Amino acid sequence: MGKDDSNAAKADMDLGLLRTALTGLLEEESPSAAPAGTALVAILRGRGADAEPLRTLVLRRRAVRGEKGGGETGTGDPAERRALVYSLTKTILAAAVLRLAARGIVDLDGPAERWLPELAGRPGAVTVAQLLMHRAGLPDYGGLADYHAAVAAGGEPWSGDEFLARCGVIGGTDGPPVGSFAYSNIGYLLVGRLLERAGGLPLAEMLAREVFAPLGLSSAALLRDRSELDGLFFGPSPAFGGRPVAEAYHPGWVSHGVVAMTVSDACRLVHGLTGDYLPGALLRRMRDALPVGGPMAGRPWVEPSYGLGLMMELDPAAGPYWGHTGGGPGVTPVAYHSPGPIPVSVAVFLDGEDGNLAEWMAVEVLHRLRNGR
Repeated sequence: MGKDDSNAAKADMDLGLLRTALTGLLEEESPSAAPAGTALVAILRGRGADAEPLRTLVLRRRAVRGEKGGGETGTGDPAERRALVYSLTKTILAAAVLRLAARGIVDLDGPAERWLPELAGRPGAVTVAQLLMHRAGLPDYGGLADYHAAVAAGGEPWSGDEFLARCGVIGGTDGPPVGSFAYSNIGYLLVGRLLERAGGLPLAEMLAREVFAPLGLSSAALLRDRSELDGLFFGPSPAFGGRPVAEAYHPGWVSHGVVAMTVSDACRLVHGLTGDYLPGALLRRMRDALPVGGPMAGRPWVEPSYGLGLMMELDPAAGPYWGHTGGGPGVTPVAYHSPGPIPVSVAVFLDGEDGNLAEWMAVEVLHRLRNGR
């Protein structure tokens, strides 16, 4: 057996062991009201001439007596179906801002108000970097009962201005202190507006030009209309009482916009946020994260931190790794990258609403495959 054949055999064995481990995680009892039945996994390992081919796994949870069947069905290879990546879109938005910063168009440490007059009158000056790090002193709508009721009713989404008004952003004083961490979708709604104003193009075109094309994400697109959800990878969601998510949900309920892509392209996204995509200083700046608290119950984080659009694990034993977790009706996406002598990236899409499980599956891949182990 030659060297190449030996390496291929070892890779196949590693993949078989990994499949067994991930299926075991998928089949564990879940506290989620919408447990996953199917997991799509994409893995990239290595870089340049030493890079292994991208690999995908489709894992299914065996039905338990009394359980309903899997998610909403579709045709063709499940791994080729796109899914809404929800808050992984924040990483995409941040990457686009950094591309503008690399060309001197946007100053990360300059006042965000230059591009965002919506921030005028709020207490405390805010920089663009603080906006990307959820440290801009902005409120959010996650705790608004009206928001959850409107989503569940299947109605048309609020406009961007209505999101801002309902959260008391324009001219308001509500919100955490500037500089403290407070996760805010509203902040990234404003990031989207900054991109349009600084780049001079609609947001969908900005993301295509600055992120999707350079990183070769051929399946990726910013979705704006309910009709665009047809055929996407979804499971059922308790929010809609049995109605298919693709019929009941509107992507406009993600205030900053939501991207759809395949699990393979989600993996390529985080793998591509190294190398030549951005100057080294900006890549390091993107990962210059600050702690956001201690270990999180039920989740793999030991020293959770947040950079510029990136969730990061800074504990040297558990990490480092970075990427983002998303979550919304009918699907949970995560994508993470671990550096090292043999860098590894992984994306996991679940047809359920269980961010803890998706993160544990991603971390299992990283721990098994990074550094050549």
